[in-house]
Amino acid sequence: MDVKLSFIFASILLTAASSSVYERDEVLRIFPRNAEDVRFLTSMEEQPEISLDFWKLPSGPDNILDVHVPKASLSHVKDGLTRQGIPFSVLVDDVGLALQQHMRTNRMSRERSRMRRDEGFDFSVYHTYREITDHMRYLADTYPEIASMMSVAATYEARSIMTIKLGKPFSNGTAKPAIWIDGAIHCREWIVPATLIYAVDRFVRQYGSDPTVTRILDDLDLYVTPVFNADGYVYTWRSDDTRLWRKNRAPQAGPCVGVDMNRNWDSRWAEGGSSHDPCSLLYHGTAPFSEQETRDISGFIWAHRRDIRAYIAVHSYSQVWMAPWGHSQNRPPGDAAAQDALGRLAVETIKSVHGTDYVAGRAMETLYQVSGDSQDWTYDKAGIKYSYIVELRDTGRHAFLLPPDQILPTAEEIFPSLLAVGEWVLEH
Repeated sequence: MDVKLSFIFASILLTAASSSVYERDEVLRIFPRNAEDVRFLTSMEEQPEISLDFWKLPSGPDNILDVHVPKASLSHVKDGLTRQGIPFSVLVDDVGLALQQHMRTNRMSRERSRMRRDEGFDFSVYHTYREITDHMRYLADTYPEIASMMSVAATYEARSIMTIKLGKPFSNGTAKPAIWIDGAIHCREWIVPATLIYAVDRFVRQYGSDPTVTRILDDLDLYVTPVFNADGYVYTWRSDDTRLWRKNRAPQAGPCVGVDMNRNWDSRWAEGGSSHDPCSLLYHGTAPFSEQETRDISGFIWAHRRDIRAYIAVHSYSQVWMAPWGHSQNRPPGDAAAQDALGRLAVETIKSVHGTDYVAGRAMETLYQVSGDSQDWTYDKAGIKYSYIVELRDTGRHAFLLPPDQILPTAEEIFPSLLAVGEWVLEH
């Protein structure tokens, strides 16, 4: 074996053999039967000594929760669920082992990719924040007539949150209708930036040859921000033990760090489905838009609200396409039918590629309320009719640790759904 390869694989195996802070933690799949069960689970999440991490909140018709439980809390949580009669099963029996296997696979795939770097940007592997933004700059430099880089926001650690604007300007200089797409506000959702940078690449490279892409970029502007939570995303690459970080990196009270930026928007802020505890993974911050990132990006969206016709916040996991509301089960009067129709079209388009089933619905057709989220703000305050949250693959087998061999299939099925949204906006 090549000496370089021997060193690489030895390093990988050594890393995999080391212990993890998540060793023998479990992910439980919980099946709440009613709102009382959800309140019980929420009460446990609010006990900092238990340190629950809700990986999947109830969303869509399955209404299940996936909860990462530290090994020290397992007996307490399982006993509590049993006493309450709440059904559950073990989804992941050793989070530390699953994480090490995921990171080992990721390192190996990246090393193989480096050996064929002359083939260009490799969409079949996960990329660092710098690699993603460098490719965005490359596309903007290579296709300046339809792509330009923008820094629309800054982070606590003084990084620029990079957005790429796609679209051919109108010859008379007037503003075009637009779509805003962002991802990785929860930074551990690595499949999201991987999917969005693929979509950006396809848009610019297929302009002029694909009639649908050409029409969309001729008549619309697309603002795409693959990594909303830049500080957090960089942090998830620091070590195996930081891979599951969710929030931003702004210091809070005491030893706590970070705000869940999808609970920090000024729409029903702090009303439910978030936490007042600065150490909680669902911490909503000290006030609406307390975070630099949400202030800056909401400010940009607000300034362009008359042009932005659709807003898509991309997350993982669950395979759902959700319209408002997150805070209420009431359907938006007047807009619900059109929102539902576009949602159904999007999931049908996704299914047509690889047969993957996504569910179209509403964010709170469930037992769990979410407040202060971006989608409710863009619809409620900015008036963007077609505001959606999209949760990518999978449904829980790999969860946030989706293996690299699923990156391209995920990206390939999502790109046509974005084309469908663009066509819908132009026709309606």
